[in-house]
Amino acid sequence: MKRLFRQFMRLSLKKEFIVLSVVILFLTAFSTVGSDKIDSRDNFYEELNSKEHQVKNQQLDDLLSNAYEKGRFNGKVVYSEKGTIIYNRQFGYENFKTRKPLSDTSVFQMASTSKPFTAIAILHLNYQGKINIDDNVNAYLPDFPYPEITVKQLLQHRSGLPDYTIIADRYWDKRKTMHNADITPLLKKRKAGLTFTPGSKFRYCNTNYAYLALIVEKVSKKSFDKYMQSEIFDKIGMRHTFIYSHDKRNNKQAVTGYSYSKKRGFYERPCDFLDGVVGDKDLYSTVNDLFLFDQALYNDKFIDPKMMELAFTPAEPFDETHNRDYGLGFRLKIENGQEIAYHHGWWKGFRTYYIHDYSNNRTLIWLNNRSDVHITDYMAKIMNMSIDEESSSF
Repeated sequence: MKRLFRQFMRLSLKKEFIVLSVVILFLTAFSTVGSDKIDSRDNFYEELNSKEHQVKNQQLDDLLSNAYEKGRFNGKVVYSEKGTIIYNRQFGYENFKTRKPLSDTSVFQMASTSKPFTAIAILHLNYQGKINIDDNVNAYLPDFPYPEITVKQLLQHRSGLPDYTIIADRYWDKRKTMHNADITPLLKKRKAGLTFTPGSKFRYCNTNYAYLALIVEKVSKKSFDKYMQSEIFDKIGMRHTFIYSHDKRNNKQAVTGYSYSKKRGFYERPCDFLDGVVGDKDLYSTVNDLFLFDQALYNDKFIDPKMMELAFTPAEPFDETHNRDYGLGFRLKIENGQEIAYHHGWWKGFRTYYIHDYSNNRTLIWLNNRSDVHITDYMAKIMNMSIDEESSSF
């Protein structure tokens, strides 16, 4: 854990490289006119002037191009080491009907990869002394129907709360949008009990993070979307990131989410009544903005290192038989000697992945607007790529 808080030094682009990148982008775009194959690349934040980076870039491109040609995904990928982006490319389309290609500013639904952001908001408030995560939830939400649950147990998915999505799917009038404030009345009306004694075990549950968003609103006296915008997105410089509002319909700039079946082919997955609930999902962002967020986590100008140490502390100690856990908003694991903080998400046509190997300061961000894809094997190959300068191979 001692290596968690390496400072990120932002390197400026050379003037010559900016000009060269513009020329390359223009030629690439021109070469794909009239072709269904998408082969556009984004500007890198730094020239790949080392042999090691160039080799890895080519290896990644070979792997992912092959995967895309086989129809394994549609999306955008960023891979970085020590704050330097080594690979940054998109494959496919924002919309399959219009065949508009994905771009550097394509905005994806983050699904459950929204949860680290909600956790960081809570940790900010904790550091400011406005929240104590060891307090009971009732200290902030008096009508919360389970007095024995703490804020920390919400963060760790150790509360035992029932899943609001399952109850709402059965009992909610789907013609009406559901919001965070509707969860407590629904749980009370259905007399939904806890699934286990709080703190006794882990069970992933979206209800935890829906309530954390309510706590942010109660304490900050701002709507969740406005708080996240002013205190997280704006401070990091995430210009293309926002919390979706089902009422405002502010996701017009987002890419379209799809699923696939042999019977229907590709079909759109529109937002539904559950998209009024935020905190557990409904953050929209780009890979570049997520990279800025990733780097900010290790910059004490954005968040106190002690808060990140809390976030990356497993609820149960790692040992030889227990190498996976959940911290505060982040899944944690040790694999092949790598200490990894990560999160993934699935929701209505999207699959998202954020992985940070903090023992080697490497990051992989992979956003898909196809929820039928399964790319675990490809991600494993990337994260198992050698980090030795003399031997970078899969």
